[in-house]
Amino acid sequence: MFIVDSHCDSIQKVDAGKFGIVNPYNYSTRMQQLQFVALFCTWPENSVEDCYRRAVRFLGHFSLAMANESDRVLPVKTYADIEAAFAAGKHAALLTLEGGTGLKGSPEILRRFFHCGARVCGLTWLHNDLGKSNRLEEGEEDTGLTETGRAMVEEGNRLGMIFDVSHLSDQSFWDLAELSAKPIIATHSNFRALCGHSRNLTDDMAREIFRQDGMIGLNLCPSFVHDKPEMQTVEQLFAHLDHCLALGGENHIGFGCDIDGIGHHYPAPLDESCSVHDRLIDFMLTHNYSETLVEKVAGGNYLRFLKKYLPA
Repeated sequence: MFIVDSHCDSIQKVDAGKFGIVNPYNYSTRMQQLQFVALFCTWPENSVEDCYRRAVRFLGHFSLAMANESDRVLPVKTYADIEAAFAAGKHAALLTLEGGTGLKGSPEILRRFFHCGARVCGLTWLHNDLGKSNRLEEGEEDTGLTETGRAMVEEGNRLGMIFDVSHLSDQSFWDLAELSAKPIIATHSNFRALCGHSRNLTDDMAREIFRQDGMIGLNLCPSFVHDKPEMQTVEQLFAHLDHCLALGGENHIGFGCDIDGIGHHYPAPLDESCSVHDRLIDFMLTHNYSETLVEKVAGGNYLRFLKKYLPA
């Protein structure tokens, strides 16, 4: 069994000088794992130029970490790279872009990040020149993607980029669903039917992702698991999985845990005393989920998707 986690903010911890990319809590200690490592390309109240510089700095941190931790993890850009990392008995790290503010509206900058290894792109984290994010104020009009955002999608399509919808507004989601040449993915989102947070997906959004052959990664952020603090538990997290299965998403669901990006707060009783992924798998195996389903959710579904859609 292999594990795939489609969202981790480990570069932020590297940037703070606290951790490496691979840590006992964010990678499995029992199985080989592919982690989508988020290259944060935006920040609240930062200028567009500062967001770009932040992303470049994070890219440097990623490159150094891959060199320093090469005994444990290898950077990957293609599915063949993933296979090679696993064959070598190592973990793998795939670079992704989170928030497109630092792209400065420039397809050329998107091309640069692509050539540096970024293979997945989320256009917004906050509202920016590419489109609206989920952070709409009450009464604010959801205008979706801008013309600049649409041009960025066009360039991403030319490159073979996979687009991430997790931080988009509802209208931006549907605009991207129409424009993206490859199936869209929600790297770290849950289901709005169970928790009303705007970061979660409606059932119609989930069905569209399934229709396109895309993927959804379950997010551990407690406020995306349930509206009530006392219900922010692992059991409720897996209620989101059950909801996904009821919608027909058995082959389109995986982990997108958002580790290192949720302030070290987890659904009870999870913590960082050991591998979060190992404990999630143990929970599934002891709660009547079939081994076949566990293998799909742990990583099989994402590996199937990446084999088919990850650009060469």
